[in-house]
Amino acid sequence: MTARVRDFNEFLRDHVNLNQSRVESLQKRVSSLDDFISERSSLTDMVNGDIIPQGSFAHRTIIKPYSGNDFDADVLLPLEEQPDWTPKKYILELNRALGASSNYAGKTVLGKRCVTIDYANDFHIDVVPFVTRSDGLTYITHRIDNEFVRQDPVAFTDWIRESARTTNGHLIRVVRLVKYLRDRSSIEVPSVVIAALLTERVRIFSVHGEYSNVASTLTALLEDLNDYIGPLQSPPFINDRIGGNIADRVTQTGFKNLQSQVSTWARKARQALDAKSEESVEEWQKLFGTAFGNARVSNAIDESVVAAANTPHIETYEYTMAPGEQTLEGSHGIETRIDPNYHMRLVGRFSPRSTPKGRPRPMDSNGGFVPIGRELVFTVEECNVPGDYDIYWKVRNAGPEAARLQNFRGEIRKAGATITENSMFYGPHWVEAWAVKRGVAVATARQDVTIMQN
Repeated sequence: MTARVRDFNEFLRDHVNLNQSRVESLQKRVSSLDDFISERSSLTDMVNGDIIPQGSFAHRTIIKPYSGNDFDADVLLPLEEQPDWTPKKYILELNRALGASSNYAGKTVLGKRCVTIDYANDFHIDVVPFVTRSDGLTYITHRIDNEFVRQDPVAFTDWIRESARTTNGHLIRVVRLVKYLRDRSSIEVPSVVIAALLTERVRIFSVHGEYSNVASTLTALLEDLNDYIGPLQSPPFINDRIGGNIADRVTQTGFKNLQSQVSTWARKARQALDAKSEESVEEWQKLFGTAFGNARVSNAIDESVVAAANTPHIETYEYTMAPGEQTLEGSHGIETRIDPNYHMRLVGRFSPRSTPKGRPRPMDSNGGFVPIGRELVFTVEECNVPGDYDIYWKVRNAGPEAARLQNFRGEIRKAGATITENSMFYGPHWVEAWAVKRGVAVATARQDVTIMQN
């Protein structure tokens, strides 16, 4: 097996992943939108918490738009139910509230389920009213049909994030790669369907090494998907995690095209993965094109990152050890021998804004995106390590702002099952926890956090 780890990382960075400047612009726009609606709009009194990223935005599977197109991001606006409002009025009132602001006037378009804000042909944000009704369940609204539609996108996001952990995070990269292939094919299948079909193929108890890198994960999931949909005559039922069918968004023609392409992709991926090292780049190029294996730059440091850090050769340290970062063995003499039979679940929550409405939300339910200035609480909520054990924690910052402030952190400390932090500055961050028994780390868990710019 030839994993081509570096080539995949460079291909994703240069050709697939949304570039960092656009990511930061999107996050800043969402943060500003959240502030306006929650604090200065005609809907302020009925807002029930922060805006919730959903779809590709929450799943972190947005990719570079193909052929100059813009990209879109979906967000949910939590609203309290208004007993005298019809379902369509939520969308109409949202559009009216946005139109009353000089920042959004003339930029909005009414949709069936959302109000779209268009940002100058770069990207657009679909804002979806998200109503918790008297039955305690969550709904979106349909303007044309004037009805409430039962949905729980938060549960769907939780499912994808949990499955991503099973694949060591590679599921997210695989979804991006398959969307890249889709955009260069004749397939017309929504991103959410692709994400769901691939996530359904993740095995909790995988074959040894199956999800050890991007190449093997991609091959395994494509082959499993081909085995699943190949014999079918029509799109299968795809559970939206509350009993609805996502596959109703796929036409029969779209499904047949998907079947054909997945069969081809799976075959090419297997040939590339099994190829000899000297032949593997050429084999992967048969799947992804000649851009694969031809990195445009020699390192992963974006010029914008260097400029922001105001240091000639500073690294963001998102994927490498930061200055002063500690390791369990080096700083505490603790050996790491993770036992696959042990499981830890780390849950991060962030506080609502200063207004009394809203509630602390689990970070995974909104893709780990957190506004600046919130209290963050991380708790080990599940751990099946038997007997007594200690919990050790590491908090790490990364990105240009951490570099500018020279605040990467990375110290390891012994604490209880809960620690408290604050979202002080924007960028990628993460928290790791280890269960240490008799001087050996036998289980671990991680919570990623992206703090959005104001």
